[in-house]
Amino acid sequence: MIKKINNKNLILGAACGYDWDDLKIFIKSLRKFINCRVILIFEHALDKSLKNNFKNYKIEYYLYKKIDHKNIPGLMNSKSDVGQRRYEMYEFILKNIKKKPEKILLTDTRDVVFQKDLFLNKFKKSINFFLENEKILNDSRNSKWLKRTVGYNEYNKIKENKISCSGTTFGNFDQILKYSFLMKKYLFLYPYKRPFRHLIVFKKVKPYDQGIHNYLIYNSFFKNMELHENNFSKICTTAYMKKFAFNKKGQLKNKKNEVYSLIHQYDRSFYESGLPVFNFKRLYG
Repeated sequence: MIKKINNKNLILGAACGYDWDDLKIFIKSLRKFINCRVILIFEHALDKSLKNNFKNYKIEYYLYKKIDHKNIPGLMNSKSDVGQRRYEMYEFILKNIKKKPEKILLTDTRDVVFQKDLFLNKFKKSINFFLENEKILNDSRNSKWLKRTVGYNEYNKIKENKISCSGTTFGNFDQILKYSFLMKKYLFLYPYKRPFRHLIVFKKVKPYDQGIHNYLIYNSFFKNMELHENNFSKICTTAYMKKFAFNKKGQLKNKKNEVYSLIHQYDRSFYESGLPVFNFKRLYG
């Protein structure tokens, strides 16, 4: 039985194009540990199964109809534009929300699973970003996202820093609203410049918002922020992780021997044998 919803905390995410099978691990694990308000954003009407499950798990949803590719130049030929446009969705929701939350988690949905209540952790700063276990210059995709948006000069300034994942951001209301606005603004100012060969063959634009995310973080747009090292964090991004430690309950731990509150990209982690590191489908299927 889900406890009374705590409106002081909010989990906000875009779930455009997903159905119940895509979201059930995210929602079931979330409600196992957290009773906060949850709002998921969609662009099309929900089917009966999804609506019924949302009602059972006390999940709110909003149908965002303001689809305007001109808000971010270069998206006219894209099926993955939600990765860029979700920030205008976040800003819209937060500006129009009636019960203003104190703490907010912006998060991906399909590939996220919860292990503890993230909101029980005491974060010292007003906005928190979460790092991966690799530098920007050593990842071809993250390098490309920066070079083809803000340019080579800006890329060279920050390339030695670790990648910050745009899939999870945590902070207070004012800072998350500011972050959403700045992401929307700079995604418009620095559209992704596709190579000519991609234009010729009408290649779809894939999500590239993480380039702008890292540009903002490493250029002092946020004065009261903290960057959390992946191995010691409350949030785990499994990209580039090579070793995994679990407690007796099978929960993933960080190097402080603490259980991660949230695991992102769990479905991309495999042992050398090819077997998956996590099997949350068995637990929450």
